[in-house]
Amino acid sequence: MSSEIESIIDDLLNTEQNIFGVAIISKDGDLLSQTENWDLTNDINLINELLNQKLELGEKGISSITIQGIKYMIVENTEERKIGTNITGKGHLIICPVPIGGTGALVCYINPQVGPRDTLFTAQEYALKLKDFV
Repeated sequence: MSSEIESIIDDLLNTEQNIFGVAIISKDGDLLSQTENWDLTNDINLINELLNQKLELGEKGISSITIQGIKYMIVENTEERKIGTNITGKGHLIICPVPIGGTGALVCYINPQVGPRDTLFTAQEYALKLKDFV
């Protein structure tokens, strides 16, 4: 594990208090790092499937994803970001592909008390910082 990645994660968590969990996926689909409070080991294949799905114009793609037993409805699925929301109030998911449109990713679990868009800009900004490491 590179200390640069760990330092980017620490900075992200210090900068954005509403990001409660973080994971980094390499362009090969491997889990490079994750915060201790969020284990995506069993869900990595689903996340990779979402990341590798290339949508044609008008296609909806995957409509939901379950991570650690929590089901998130996919409310936005673009090359820049994938946003999921749990409709029973258990939080949100932001997946920022690295690089944009790529198969590596910064995956963030977002505080249920805020909207995912409140943290989106910060998550995308930090995803850009990872482009040389994933």
